[in-house]
Amino acid sequence: MKTRTKIILLGVATCTLLYAQCSTDTYMGRWLKWRASDILDHEKFPHNDFAPSKSPFYFLVTPQSNFGSIMVTAKESNKEPLEVVIKNSGTTAFLFIRNDSLLYETYNNGYDRASINTSFSTAKSITSLLIGKAIDDGYIKSEGDKVTTYLPELRQIDPQYDQLRIDHVLDMRSGIQFKDHDLPWGDKPKAYYKPKLRKRIMELPITFPPDIRFQYNSYNPILLGMILEKARGLSPAAYFEEAIWNHMGMEYAGSWSMDSDASGMTKMESGLNLRAIDFAKFGRLVLQTGQWNNEQLISQDWINKSITIDPNHKLDEFGKELYYENCWWLYSKNGKTPYIISASGHLGQFLYIFPEKNIIIVRMGKKQGNVDSWTTIFKELSGY
Repeated sequence: MKTRTKIILLGVATCTLLYAQCSTDTYMGRWLKWRASDILDHEKFPHNDFAPSKSPFYFLVTPQSNFGSIMVTAKESNKEPLEVVIKNSGTTAFLFIRNDSLLYETYNNGYDRASINTSFSTAKSITSLLIGKAIDDGYIKSEGDKVTTYLPELRQIDPQYDQLRIDHVLDMRSGIQFKDHDLPWGDKPKAYYKPKLRKRIMELPITFPPDIRFQYNSYNPILLGMILEKARGLSPAAYFEEAIWNHMGMEYAGSWSMDSDASGMTKMESGLNLRAIDFAKFGRLVLQTGQWNNEQLISQDWINKSITIDPNHKLDEFGKELYYENCWWLYSKNGKTPYIISASGHLGQFLYIFPEKNIIIVRMGKKQGNVDSWTTIFKELSGY
C-alpha cells in the first residue's frame, strides 16, 4: 500500500475515533455530532416538562372548505394554491384563526395535531412576555432597570454593563459580543450548544455601547433568563409554567429545553417546544392585550409597550415596514401602529398576528421551504 494512501486511511480512522469518543455533554461534541439544528432538537436537549390543562381552551372549529385553494405567491411571483405550497415546503402545521374561529388547520410531512414542534427563536417573544409578567408581579421593578441591578458580577467582565438596561436587551440593542456565524468559534453555535450558558454569558464583553444600534443576538434572551432566575428565585421555565402556561388552557403537554442537566439553564433563545394549536394561544393572548378568559394574565401596559413603535428602531436593512420592539417583529405602514405583530424562528416557525383583523396565523415546518416570503403569503391570506 502506498504511503500516501496509508496516511489518508490513518487520518480517516483517527477522525472516526475522535468523532465516536466525542460526548454531547460538551460543546465541541455537540457541534460535531449534532451540527445543523433541526425541529427534532427537543429530543436532544434535556428539558422542563409542562402538563396539559385539565380544562383546555378550544378555538371554535369552522372550516372553510375552499381555503386551501386560495392562490398565493410562492416563488418568483408565481401563484399556486395554498395547499400545494404547504405540501411542497416542508410545512408541518398551518393554522388560520379569525375571531377565535379556526378556519383552516392542516398538518403535513408526517405531523398531526398532537405532534410537538421546536419553536426556535419564536421563544424569544415568549421570553418577552415572561419579563412583562415578572414586572407585573413585582419581581423586576422596570424594564428600565440596569442589568447589573440583578447581576452585579457582570461589571467584572466589562464596566459598560452598568449602562446596559433590560429594555436594551429586549430590543436587541445591547452591544454584547455576538460573532454571527456557524463555525465552532462563532457565537451563533455557542449560544445554541454550550452546555453551560450562564458561564458563557459571564465571558462576554460589550463590543459597542448599548442602545446605539440593532444586532440580532441570541445571548440577549439568555441574559434575560438569568435576570428572571435571580429576580424570581426559580428557573425561568418553572416561573413560565407557574405564571403563564398553567393559565392558558393548553390542550397538550409542552416543554422548555435546558442547556444541560448539570447546568439546568433554560434555553430562552430557542427551546420552547409545543403543539401548533397551543402556540396559537399566545397570539390570542396578545390580541386580547394580555387578557385570558377574564384574567389579566399579562398587563395591558406591557403588551402596549411591546407594540408601541420607536421610529429609531426601524430596520430598513430587513424590510421597509419592519421594526423590532421587546423581542417582537412589528410591521407598520405609517411608522406608528403595527398592522402585523410577529414572532419568527429558524426553519420557518412563525406566529403572525393581525390586530386590526383579529387574525392569528401559525406556520411550523422542517424547513423554510421553496417560498420567497411567508410574510407575503400571510399578508395575502389576511387581505392586506
